[in-house]
Amino acid sequence: MSKPISKSDIRFTESWKEQREGSKAGYYLLYTFSWGLAIIFIIFFILMFLGGISIIPIAQDNNKIVLIVVTGFVLGFATSLFVRARNEKRYWKILSEVKKDRAEISLS
Repeated sequence: MSKPISKSDIRFTESWKEQREGSKAGYYLLYTFSWGLAIIFIIFFILMFLGGISIIPIAQDNNKIVLIVVTGFVLGFATSLFVRARNEKRYWKILSEVKKDRAEISLS
């Protein structure tokens, strides 16, 4: 018999099942935007701290800001793809463990 399913695995499967019932497009839009904003702020403040961007808005920074925003949303989309794939893999792994446990119990 394999290891028992943990409470966190049960909570994960319940929440992920609900999450995956929605549209993929909605998921990608929401999480690309969320991750993108977080990444934009991180990049912006790192560059501001390192002196790459002025605290006072100046015209030379406009191209840098556009590049930061585009990079943030591209990385946000990549992160969303990665997280969804990882969650799907975990979800199916947990379900297969549950099915295997049920099969072992029914054979006993």
